[in-house]
Amino acid sequence: MFKNIRSIIRIFFFALVTVIAVGVFIKLKYNKIIETPNSSSSDKVVITINEGEAVDTIIDELVQKGVLKENWTTYLKAYLRLNDLGSKLQAGTYNIPQNLNITEIVETLQHADSQDVWITIPEGLRKDEIADILAEEFSPYESINFSKTEFLNLTEDSTYIAQFGLPPEVIDLEGYIFPDKYAFSIETDTKSALTKMLETFVSKVGTEDSYEDIILASIVEREGYNSTDRAIIADILQRRYKEGWLLQVDATLLYPKKDWSHTITDVDKEDDNPYNTYKYPGLPPTPICNPGLQSINAVRNPQPNSYYYYIHEDDGTAHYATTLSEHNENVNKYLR
Repeated sequence: MFKNIRSIIRIFFFALVTVIAVGVFIKLKYNKIIETPNSSSSDKVVITINEGEAVDTIIDELVQKGVLKENWTTYLKAYLRLNDLGSKLQAGTYNIPQNLNITEIVETLQHADSQDVWITIPEGLRKDEIADILAEEFSPYESINFSKTEFLNLTEDSTYIAQFGLPPEVIDLEGYIFPDKYAFSIETDTKSALTKMLETFVSKVGTEDSYEDIILASIVEREGYNSTDRAIIADILQRRYKEGWLLQVDATLLYPKKDWSHTITDVDKEDDNPYNTYKYPGLPPTPICNPGLQSINAVRNPQPNSYYYYIHEDDGTAHYATTLSEHNENVNKYLR
């Protein structure tokens, strides 16, 4: 009898553990999916919700327009049900980017009359490129007062910069305009747009990194292609810098030209400007772009290695070398 009781207890315990494990797995998967962007594309599509339209019909349109993956419909329905939001979706016409996650989609569909303007700022852009994106995206909205000139002037306004607690050497906000996906109010103006982006930097990155670290992160952003690549390159550049080598980074040559696609020549490498790391030792005077968190983390946690050189093939494949002769072999093999 006692053996039967023990067997029953073991079976019950095993079943209970299994149920808990499955429940935890489902919960973790649910949490991950509702916060994962639907797509990497920031292209916008028009979604129309008619008065009294059923939730299932709305979800079908989201799938058809590429705003929601078809196999995520169950998670969207669960999110609506768990948060009692199905009845709060408002009739109206929405301009929605394809890279929203489920929570952002639902939040957007609750504000037909005052919907936000979604804008994605990619990693690795200069501040003038960011200003161009904002100006273009804001241009259809009469209620938004945005000026590219004012935006760029603010990035060099010492009084304005001082309020964000950045390193004291920062006299130009290049490097601190955080690349992210933003929901801007239709009442946005130039200063509030820039402030939102800087506050996002402070919130997601913090202000403990030195100015030199952000400058280096901006170089790593333009030179690396993925998280592994960037961590290795960060270590290479840090060692070259500390040991007094010329950094010899192509991306720094392109910054003054305001053209990332420019083909670098020997003349460029002899150009007399402070961003020429082929001619002048040390870091350039400012960041050369606005890096993402991955590149900042690469500088914080570089991958130790023995390399001093690196190149990339056209497809982004990296090749590293310890000596100049090895580097030249890589150049001849992969770039010529």
